[in-house]
Amino acid sequence: MCERNDWAVLFDLDETLVLTNALEPLRRARKWNEVYAAFSQSSLPTGTLEFLEGISRMARVGIVTKAPRRYAEKLLAYHKVGLPVIVAYHDVKRVKPDPEGLLLASEKLGIPPSKCIYVGDDRNDMQAAQAAQFTPIGVRWGEPFDIGFEPVCRGWDAVHRQILRHIAK
Repeated sequence: MCERNDWAVLFDLDETLVLTNALEPLRRARKWNEVYAAFSQSSLPTGTLEFLEGISRMARVGIVTKAPRRYAEKLLAYHKVGLPVIVAYHDVKRVKPDPEGLLLASEKLGIPPSKCIYVGDDRNDMQAAQAAQFTPIGVRWGEPFDIGFEPVCRGWDAVHRQILRHIAK
């Protein structure tokens, strides 16, 4: 297998690590206190905590999100998800699909882009990963949707298999 410090697996936040679709209207309206009060309307995909625990033993982990840091930190705390690196909206000048956030996370983790994997749920995530020279892995929890990348994993087991496939090379 790999040494813990050899690889990084980074994740998008909304609709990847945490299902937040119900919060989107409040977020668009920038009603942040109402967003925080509505965290109970968000949820983790089945098996997320166990998946993260397992992946954290294999690679360094973190989040790259277009969301504000305060929102990201509060949402992760609400769901009891602790990841060592978060790169959020205000940490970069250009957000996804620009690769700046992914490259910053790679630098913070001390892992070269060629040994980084990015898991996300939309076209911007996949474009950013490819532009950063990360290995992209698409994930989709709900209805089928074209994220401009195939294959799209439909569960953490499939994501885990894809990660192992790349790390084992």
